[in-house]
Amino acid sequence: MRASLAPVAAAFALAAPLALVPAASAQSTTLKAVIFEEVKPLYQKSGGSFEGFGVDVLEQIRIQARRRKVDYRVASSVKDGINAVITGKADIACGVAFTWGRATQLSYSIPFAIGGTRLLTASNTTVDGTPDSLKGQTVGVVRDTASANVLKSVAPGASFKRFNTPAEALAAYNNGDVSILGGGTLWLAANSRPETSALLPFRPYGRSGVGCIVNQNNGKLLSATNVAIGQMMQAYMDGDAGTREMVNRWLGPGSTVGLSQEAIKSLYGLMLSVTAEISTTIDPGS
Repeated sequence: MRASLAPVAAAFALAAPLALVPAASAQSTTLKAVIFEEVKPLYQKSGGSFEGFGVDVLEQIRIQARRRKVDYRVASSVKDGINAVITGKADIACGVAFTWGRATQLSYSIPFAIGGTRLLTASNTTVDGTPDSLKGQTVGVVRDTASANVLKSVAPGASFKRFNTPAEALAAYNNGDVSILGGGTLWLAANSRPETSALLPFRPYGRSGVGCIVNQNNGKLLSATNVAIGQMMQAYMDGDAGTREMVNRWLGPGSTVGLSQEAIKSLYGLMLSVTAEISTTIDPGS
């Protein structure tokens, strides 16, 4: 059974800690970015660096912000990663699900995805995703993530095994230490096995915008981030070949996520419709 996605794209709610580093300078030519290792399709190790959709988004932001390079800071846990941005030890983190609590301490960019909390399990499972079916079940989650909080609320009869990082949680699932893994749809789909996996329920338990976070005192970087993300989404909708190739590699047809171009266009159109003027094609005389 192929792991199916909900009608609208969802993305993993990133949140993980980071080793302490010198405070980021507002005039720095380097964009200091918190990332989470092996959180496909956003980030994955590639030789001595990283690749993924989150890396590509950060590159667009780097160009718009006129920085010379991106310095990736791998977070060791959700809480510490977010704190690195709050305290100015890092400039930005991309792929972070919106919560009201975080919004009191950080500034969010416009979203580039919609996050949804779901479950990854074997295709022959007796669990159907309803709260009743989760009673007495153990679900692996990443500590301090939005998805962990959502699952605790919607499935009070389940017990939860918490891991510090997405990599730890995924390893536990793959090793059979937990038979159910909870998290963001995009992350779960990218790490599923179509022949043996199921994503439940069909519609996520909860949804939230997923974008980038910056320090509340860094309005200039926030503006550059919004422009970069907005232009990326508009370019995809306009059919720009380079942008579609970039996005489709991680999210679109042929990727492990497998969204159609129409689904991505619909998502981007929805998000731009409430944040920016959208270019549209007008038929003469209409």
